[in-house]
Amino acid sequence: MELNVHERLLILNLDTLPKVGNIVTMRIKQQLLNDVGFKESEIKDFGIVQDNDQVRWKNDAKAVDIEIGPEAKKLLIDALEKSENLSDAYVALYDHLQEGGNHNGQVEGKDVA
Repeated sequence: MELNVHERLLILNLDTLPKVGNIVTMRIKQQLLNDVGFKESEIKDFGIVQDNDQVRWKNDAKAVDIEIGPEAKKLLIDALEKSENLSDAYVALYDHLQEGGNHNGQVEGKDVA
């Protein structure tokens, strides 16, 4: 899934991802956050800097293809659906995650995972 810098930051700052769970859920969450997180080279290339509570990056920073499996996608969608303090930016992220399939990674009855 193509994710831009803003979408990746939104995911990394989503406070409703599970804090506790079974081993499978927690491993999926850890892998998701690791995959969505920024490599040192990306921080340099995208010009990502943080000033207090503001994060800035270059306007020309490209979206990156990040593999998000069906269980990780379900975890993200569930976290977005249960949050009660989302900004408008999260609506666009939610729609982006829903593109091409429903919550269970299915399109017209076919598994897309």
